[in-house]
Amino acid sequence: MRFAQQMAGRAFAAVLLGLMVAAVVLVAGCRKQDDIFVDRNLAPNTRLTSAPAPYSQQNYKVHMYWDGSDADGFIAGYYFAWDDTAAGAWVFTTRSDSMFKALIDTAGETRRHTFYVRSVDNEGKLDPSPARVRFDAWTLLPRVEGLYRLDGPMDPGSPNYNPGYKDTVLMGDDCSFVWSGYDPDGGPGAPVDFRWRLDSNDASAWSPVTEATATDIASGTHTVYVQAKDETGAECFPVNYRFEMNFAPDSQILEPEEPSGTLVIADKDTIWFRWNARDREEDEGVAGGVREVWLELDGAAFLRVFEYTGPPYTGEWYFTSRVAATNPHYIASYNLNPPAGGNRPHELRIYSKDVEGRVENTSVLAADREFYVFSYNNPPETTILHPAPGETLGQNFTVSWIGSDQDGFVETYQYVLDPRLNTWSWNQATSATYTNVPPGEHVFKVHARDNADCWEPGYEEVVFYVE
Repeated sequence: MRFAQQMAGRAFAAVLLGLMVAAVVLVAGCRKQDDIFVDRNLAPNTRLTSAPAPYSQQNYKVHMYWDGSDADGFIAGYYFAWDDTAAGAWVFTTRSDSMFKALIDTAGETRRHTFYVRSVDNEGKLDPSPARVRFDAWTLLPRVEGLYRLDGPMDPGSPNYNPGYKDTVLMGDDCSFVWSGYDPDGGPGAPVDFRWRLDSNDASAWSPVTEATATDIASGTHTVYVQAKDETGAECFPVNYRFEMNFAPDSQILEPEEPSGTLVIADKDTIWFRWNARDREEDEGVAGGVREVWLELDGAAFLRVFEYTGPPYTGEWYFTSRVAATNPHYIASYNLNPPAGGNRPHELRIYSKDVEGRVENTSVLAADREFYVFSYNNPPETTILHPAPGETLGQNFTVSWIGSDQDGFVETYQYVLDPRLNTWSWNQATSATYTNVPPGEHVFKVHARDNADCWEPGYEEVVFYVE
């Protein structure tokens, strides 16, 4: 009995203890729910006191002024940002003004910017609505001046100073270039960076250095480009300087001496060409010399290459139509497609190449001729003797003509009466008789071919009437 009473007492005590713990937990929970934080700190306010007018155009250097107020504390500082309002774009400062340099597009075009500023109070609270202003910034492009090659014709310190001269550099020499530049609206001492390149090669890195040296330059004409960039990022258009590595060799045809450079050669005859060549480097006592002279006929592949081991660089070549077609001196003297007619003009060109591999720049000056136009065989001519133009004939008549050739003889004629109605005749006769020709207007045409198979260009013709 006593044991049962003890057990019942213990059970009651346990229940009572549980109720007390639950009550404590309930009271604690109620207190935590009631303990809610209330932010009673007022946000600061920010304003721009001096800034560019909205959407105005301003020089890239702008001075901004701002201030802030806090109704229940004080301003601890400010955050400002350009264009980007992401968290990482804001910069803290305790100043209330600053001079800024706005970035410009690479080409120097006007660029729109937005400046933001907001204050932060003594409790770290930020102004939720930053002050801002939008405007267009502009800049004058930087400039490159005085670009020239050291020891070149534009170098004021060179004994060869002459800005009107073409700058030519001997093969194997290095080329050093200098220049200067400035920023017209950046003020004295404004930083300017430069970069340079040779021809289409990659440009150097931007740097304030104002000189460069190019090495291992190939023969030919080259261009150095220099560009400037100011502190806004704006880049000027490249300034260039042209120079030439190695004087080009020069050749010229000495004979024939016909001033016009055009000759007609009689059939079966021979035409001789003589030339010489030179290289200015060798003439001036330095390295150089002519290695080859090339002959080109009628724009085709090179007919012949003459190689030289030293001066004098002279040569000769001839053409003739009286040898076999397989002979290297053979040249056709007539048109191969009669009766189109006309002797074919030929053009001989020569080019020289120096020991550095440079091919000459061809000239159009008669005194420096590298090409010659010539042709074989004067074409024959025909003259109609009868009838006279506009003459009236009977239905039976004879047409007569005569042919001539300055450098040979007429071999045959081709003629026709009324080409639209009749076929052409070929023979050596110099007359043709026609009978029962119907009345009306008629046309007779004739032309000749000489002993070199050269046809008379065009046709001789006469218009007459039959009654």
